[in-house]
Amino acid sequence: GSSVSDKLPLRAALRAASVRRVIVVRHGNTDKAEVDADRQLTDTGSRQCDLFREHYADRLSLVRLVLASSALRTMATAARVVAHPLPVAVDDLYFVRPWRTAEMVAGDGAIGYAPVATYLERYPGVYDAASEAMAAALAGAVTQAAPVNGDVLVASHAGYLSHLSLEIAAALAPEPAGAARDAWLQQAREVVLRANVGEACAFELSAEGVRYLPNPEATDFAAAASNDAFVAGPESCNPAL
Repeated sequence: GSSVSDKLPLRAALRAASVRRVIVVRHGNTDKAEVDADRQLTDTGSRQCDLFREHYADRLSLVRLVLASSALRTMATAARVVAHPLPVAVDDLYFVRPWRTAEMVAGDGAIGYAPVATYLERYPGVYDAASEAMAAALAGAVTQAAPVNGDVLVASHAGYLSHLSLEIAAALAPEPAGAARDAWLQQAREVVLRANVGEACAFELSAEGVRYLPNPEATDFAAAASNDAFVAGPESCNPAL
């Protein structure tokens, strides 16, 4: 359940560190690799990151903390999108973790790249542990870096970054509880729920609300239906690990 109290650690961490906005970006286009974590950005992926950096320069100008999933592609994306400070690797922002259940693996393979609303409809409750682990990891990383006094960039992965963004939205929702908060949350969640997040595209979350930041270069979703398409090795029979 998403009661207000569940989100207190992340809410408290963001507030205590004086975080204004959180920008959650998906990594750019990658090559195949035998091990998922080793996938590298392609020339296209690097260009997508550069285009994002240039196009959203004003929005990125107040980023004071850069966090990334520990996978190579997210670390490289973070470093290209924001030159300084250097990205901090956060293990639980990557999805190949002990909290990733067999049901999550099955869901990721069955649905592939799609708006997170599809996951929540077809696999209710299955991704709650992922949301909680990522939110806790973000809260911990922000607390370690405090005070931030500005914005945070997080580089993450398709699907999982949307689950995380729903947690961040709940943590940034205005208080106190009531009609205004409910309306804000519904609008913010709607943006996250309906976006099929492209390569090097992002959500920007703040107390003002949530917006989707598309990349100037469109993603070719037809080229790969899911994360599995990028894992070339003997592991590929074990979806997306």
